[in-house]
Amino acid sequence: MNTSKLLALGLITAVGLPWSGCMARVPIELSLAAGGFGTFLVEAGVPEKNKGPYSLTGRQVNVGSGSLTIYLADISVAPADGGGGKGTVNLQGGTLRITAWIAPADEVETACETGDQYGPYSVELDEDDQPVSKHPSNIPLSDETLDLINGGSFSLCIEVVSPIDGTVTIDALSIDLGL
Repeated sequence: MNTSKLLALGLITAVGLPWSGCMARVPIELSLAAGGFGTFLVEAGVPEKNKGPYSLTGRQVNVGSGSLTIYLADISVAPADGGGGKGTVNLQGGTLRITAWIAPADEVETACETGDQYGPYSVELDEDDQPVSKHPSNIPLSDETLDLINGGSFSLCIEVVSPIDGTVTIDALSIDLGL
């Protein structure tokens, strides 16, 4: 998380929002770049999953509510080149499905089966395979997930089902917190 988000979070926490009945929403970005966790080599229609531990150490807050969001700017799709990679492009455009699960930190291996499921998000791709819209915009977090986030460590599983062969990259997920 960048310094401005940490400062905003600190100010909001210190002041004790909400003000005038308005709930403050603070995004925490979960970067997926480390270790290629957010990179998926995909075949059209075949689910691909990545899973691993995630820690918010040093960024713990007392979260009362929140939602999981995937921003279109954090998603990129690169079709296979047809030169011996995972195959050729089956079609252009279509719907990319992204689902996430959040489970206790010690359940990394089973997070995809036992965690709280968020999604699938349906991401529409244009004829150049670029994300243009997403539904739903966000999904509210369960009380169990909020407890894990408040604890600072959890397991994360992400599944991608692409309409084309190639590479899908998700740079980050965002947890929009209500404080």
